[in-house]
Amino acid sequence: MTITELVKQYTEISDFLNQHWPLKNQQHRTFARTMKIVEELGELSDEILTSMNLQRNSKIAKFTHQNIEDEFADVLGSLVLLGIELDIDVEKVIKRKIEFTKERFEMDQSTN
Repeated sequence: MTITELVKQYTEISDFLNQHWPLKNQQHRTFARTMKIVEELGELSDEILTSMNLQRNSKIAKFTHQNIEDEFADVLGSLVLLGIELDIDVEKVIKRKIEFTKERFEMDQSTN
């Protein structure tokens, strides 16, 4: 799946969420999307701690790597939803930041 396809799928999800759980305005939607990122990042952190055996034994016993994958996907999806809400061209800004990072660390540009 390309970034463009990912954003298209999440645009449909955003439309669904906004239709079924409408919020007062764009500012409230932005706040809600931001809080969702915080929630999902906490869940990912929890799963990472579990993978490191730093949680209670009952939680460790139920752990699978898929838990981390699912929470990672939730964080990524929530970030894309926030990007949509903020009218960010996700693919464009990711490409720009990759180039910035490569230049910053003087990485070989011929690997593009």
